[in-house]
Amino acid sequence: MSSPLDFHTHHSAFGAYGSFTLGHLGAGGGWNVHTGRGPHPGAVHIGYGRPSEGLTYLPFSTPSPADFSAYASEGTQGCRQPAISVVAKEHLSRDLQWGTDTWTCPGFALRIATPFGEVPDPRIHGWEALRDHILPAVWVEMELDNRSSDEEAVLFFGVASGDTGAAEWRTPDTAGATFQGSFGMATASTRDARPYSGFSAPSCFDEHMVSRSPHWLGGNWGLSWRIPAGCRETVRFALAWYHGGQATTGLSTSYAYTRLWPDLESVLAGALERQDAAWSLSRKRDGELAHLSPSRRFLLAHATRGYFGNSELLVDRAGDPVYVVNEGEYCMMNTLDLAVDQGFFEARFFPWVTREIVDLAVRRHSYLDHLKTPDDTSIHEGGISFTHDMGVRNQFSAPGTSCYEIPDLEGCFSHMSFEQACNFTLCAAQYAHSSSDLAWVRSHAELFERLLESLQRREHPLEARRGGVPGTDSVRCGTGSEITTYDSLDPALAQSRQNLYTTMKLWASYLALEKLLASIGSSASNRAREAALRSARAVEEWPRTGGVLPAIADGRNVSAILPAVEGLVYPLWWGDLRSISREGPFGGMVRSLESHLEGVLQGGLCRFLDGGWRLSSTSENSWLSKIFLAQTVSERIFGNPIDQRADAAHVRWQVPGSADTGFTDQIIAGKGIGSRYYPRGVTAILFLEG
Repeated sequence: MSSPLDFHTHHSAFGAYGSFTLGHLGAGGGWNVHTGRGPHPGAVHIGYGRPSEGLTYLPFSTPSPADFSAYASEGTQGCRQPAISVVAKEHLSRDLQWGTDTWTCPGFALRIATPFGEVPDPRIHGWEALRDHILPAVWVEMELDNRSSDEEAVLFFGVASGDTGAAEWRTPDTAGATFQGSFGMATASTRDARPYSGFSAPSCFDEHMVSRSPHWLGGNWGLSWRIPAGCRETVRFALAWYHGGQATTGLSTSYAYTRLWPDLESVLAGALERQDAAWSLSRKRDGELAHLSPSRRFLLAHATRGYFGNSELLVDRAGDPVYVVNEGEYCMMNTLDLAVDQGFFEARFFPWVTREIVDLAVRRHSYLDHLKTPDDTSIHEGGISFTHDMGVRNQFSAPGTSCYEIPDLEGCFSHMSFEQACNFTLCAAQYAHSSSDLAWVRSHAELFERLLESLQRREHPLEARRGGVPGTDSVRCGTGSEITTYDSLDPALAQSRQNLYTTMKLWASYLALEKLLASIGSSASNRAREAALRSARAVEEWPRTGGVLPAIADGRNVSAILPAVEGLVYPLWWGDLRSISREGPFGGMVRSLESHLEGVLQGGLCRFLDGGWRLSSTSENSWLSKIFLAQTVSERIFGNPIDQRADAAHVRWQVPGSADTGFTDQIIAGKGIGSRYYPRGVTAILFLEG
């Protein structure tokens, strides 16, 4: 597979909810700061120039003439602009790796570094230990081969912010420009580095390729460097952003980086001091994907940038950390449907953020529920559960509520009380496993016992009628019924009750509770084990239709679903191989699911024509992050080979299918239609363990 070329991706930093988004040819790009609705649509002007050739631009944006109409009806005098050319798409190549993103064309290269790694726990190590880890910046280098020319050349990197407000920022060692204290760029004062600004990108340079005196009334600005004739040179600089003051309402917080970096200028200076380390770490990350296929390398690298572009590390008024992952274009905060899947990635680098999400869910977004069943009108005691999310667009919802869930609905936007109880449980188990934090588990022992009771009641309020399958709805649904994370699909995956997917998630949650409770010697672990066996028997005895397991155990539904196997990924990740063995205590269930997966894939029920995997036989709607989980189960539990045709299709779903939006999770027949600019694709981290 040749590396995809024409697509937007985030270039972001841990916990800073900002991005310099770039890559979709002709679409521009630029900074997003404190908002994640989509890529910035401004112009980005990057390239080089020589007096005999004029200015050559990479094809991210097409330079436009200067517009002086608001100031001078006939323009300005003596402002001749150099000739302009744009690199043809066929002469440009791109290589997206885990830590670097590189574009090359003959004689020129652009590279962006987005380093990431382990982040210390501020509750243990204090905030100062995070200074090098929560710097809202990315690093750039440009290389020009001017060895065959007898002319001095210019390198430039600039943006059109869409408004005035940029200004020079300079120190004895630094040249830079910033925009209203919100974002900017800076470089060391070498190679005659200087900021430029004007009414158009070309008008910032004269016919000798020398940058003119900056005209800060213009909206085009950036940095330029002089490259001597006969030389091949690389210049480095930093792009940074900053949001001071209050970051969220409902729960008042500020960005954690503001405790350590007082303003944008300090961030730029800090980034320049750390650029060698940033490039070294980025290239180390690149090397860690070397064993993956090109398709999987691309998918994980692209998805990782989506995760970081949506992450917020905040601090509340008491000085405690608050961690938020925003839901892409929807900007919902700490959606538990996403948190449970993103936990695999977080566990590798910073497991404590999962703990922060879980503990915040307990403090602010838990509630005591009551239940109803389809066969009577009584209201039954339920137990603890959690909201779908914690708010939207940096506004925390009132305690015990979400921005998403409302009553009296049968589908999208209904409540998800059952699944969120499972998601919370699995998140807690992920943190406990990755951190070995038994003190934390002990402090939550009573909560885990309450969760066990709550999940069992959600099978049925009466113990004698529990069969291991979800069978109730929260009274919060009113006249409606509960749904799942697959909210925009048909009942095969959207309906919570009697669903094969939710039954398997219930089984995994019971195993998680057994593991948590057993680790601290609680006898309640035995009840959790018995409940897991009950759910396993239900799956083993599930009625078959056409050789596969139907999605709903109602005798009428004939949909076949891929996420039937999703629940197996959790004990796999914990290393509980006995529970997912064909000969283990749940062997009958495992063998039944293996046969089901083979049937839906080999029979084409859960495949698209391009070879990509399909979540439901009765819907064209799929989420890549969930497909990655099913692929992991297929390969690492059932021993199937990597489906390279599917991987290639999944890449095409991103490029060209979703090229204009960054990593996109929700796909209909190969094209992104929702869940754009999204974080959850980092379930692809599981490919690294294969």
